[in-house]
Amino acid sequence: MGEKKEILQCPCGRWIESPSDYKLMFLKKLDMEIDILCPNDACYLKELGCITFKIENGKLVWKEAKFYPPYVTWNYSQLGKEKAEKIMREHLKKIVTERVEWEKVKEETLKAIESHYGKKEEKKKEE
Repeated sequence: MGEKKEILQCPCGRWIESPSDYKLMFLKKLDMEIDILCPNDACYLKELGCITFKIENGKLVWKEAKFYPPYVTWNYSQLGKEKAEKIMREHLKKIVTERVEWEKVKEETLKAIESHYGKKEEKKKEE
């Protein structure tokens, strides 16, 4: 019998061999959240996890990186909890430390905050 692959899989069927396979989307700038997406454009889950952060005293502080339950439980059932957890932790660590361009994220977040709250202030002044 063939050996079971020791790589992660999205419930949509897409194999995810390395942290570079995921798509990262930074749309929720004011929520300070980066979405971790399945590389399959036709995936019915789309979002497999997220990275959250905050800005304190002008510095970006990483809060949490996690995969969502459907992706986690699917991989637990495929690989076993211990093996899947180890691989998922490795993927999250590499995504956070190697894939995310934190300086760019900080700049874009600060611009979004300034733009959003700056416009509100301008409207108040006009009234």
